[in-house]
Amino acid sequence: MDLLSVLVLGFAAGASTLLGGLIYNFFKVGKRYLQWALSGSTGVLLSVIMLGLLPEAVNLGGLMYTALGFILGGVIFMVAGFLFPHTYLYEKYEDRLYSILKTGSLVLAGIFLYNLPAGLLAGAGYAVSASLGTAMFIAVVLQNIPRGVSVSIPMSQTATEKNKILVMLLVSGIPAMIGAVIAFGALSGATGVILSTGISLSAGAMVFVFIDQMMPVVKADRRMHETAITLFIGLFIGVLLLGI
Repeated sequence: MDLLSVLVLGFAAGASTLLGGLIYNFFKVGKRYLQWALSGSTGVLLSVIMLGLLPEAVNLGGLMYTALGFILGGVIFMVAGFLFPHTYLYEKYEDRLYSILKTGSLVLAGIFLYNLPAGLLAGAGYAVSASLGTAMFIAVVLQNIPRGVSVSIPMSQTATEKNKILVMLLVSGIPAMIGAVIAFGALSGATGVILSTGISLSAGAMVFVFIDQMMPVVKADRRMHETAITLFIGLFIGVLLLGI
């Protein structure tokens, strides 16, 4: 895998939110089905991280460096979340205390904060092997399609034109592209310890973002049993994806 290919795939992974935006524009997606898609795709990505990327990190550099990178990635994006106010999904669009304009800007910030670690994750996967990178790419795309639907909801309430929303979703591929190029460029050909720390840092960043974004959704969902089932199915699909 060369750097140009990773650049293109990183952008495509991030910009796949555009597919969700198109689905929102042409089809009526119920909140219940959207939550199924989000929890299921979250399961896929978590499975690929926990069973694919992190074991590779342990094999390459040992448990200590893997743990160090993982916690460092989480802390970095925890700090970023405090420095840049945002919302990841649609938890704010029903909150009338938020102004319409502010809600749209918070959602857009959330898209960018999510796609950067997603790009790091894909780039780190490709630095390990083409098969693991491809699994990461597919998992990110599966997660980003329902995300594109969910973020279109509050942005449409800002009276933003549909075409403008779609352009924003397309442009959101840029931070994923940057993250993929940084991770792949820094980790390709690296020693075991550096590679182990780098890929586990990407994993820790992504897992923290998952927790940060999914907790409001789970808290607001009255169908916890259904969320658990779709999350479990997603984990199972992730296991199958690693075997392809």
